[in-house]
Amino acid sequence: MAFVARSYVGAGVFFQQYRAARSEEGALINEHIKDIEKFSETAQSYWLKKPKDLEEEVFLAARVRVSHASTTALYEVISRICGPRHAEYQTGMKELYNSATGGTFESARRSLDPERAMATADLAASTIHLLRVSRVNLLTLGRALRVTEWWFKDLWRNHGPRE
Repeated sequence: MAFVARSYVGAGVFFQQYRAARSEEGALINEHIKDIEKFSETAQSYWLKKPKDLEEEVFLAARVRVSHASTTALYEVISRICGPRHAEYQTGMKELYNSATGGTFESARRSLDPERAMATADLAASTIHLLRVSRVNLLTLGRALRVTEWWFKDLWRNHGPRE
């Protein structure tokens, strides 16, 4: 009987740890969404404002580059968290970057580009939607099985036989 009780306690601890880890992933997604929103807003303001001189152009472009850099810090982790949607997430992020920094970006003679600003906003919105859908699926059984599989693959890669 004591073995059964210990098994239940062990399983409870395991599931509590699993739930805590998934909560951390949810928090990472929330932070990443904020970073994407900031990047999108910065890029939109860049494309909707004509710089007065080269110095202002450099300043505005640097703000876009800096806000983009904050979106790349979690790229690999978020790709893994997205599970089966990882390719769609990666494509969305690349399209968002290309939209925000394409065209006449960092050009001294660039003009206003409201179409590019709108495209950037649309791409950011669709990527954020994808992240929100992925966040909802963090505690599903399929996700639990994928996480367990990743854990065993990492365990085997790091501690398995060496060639």
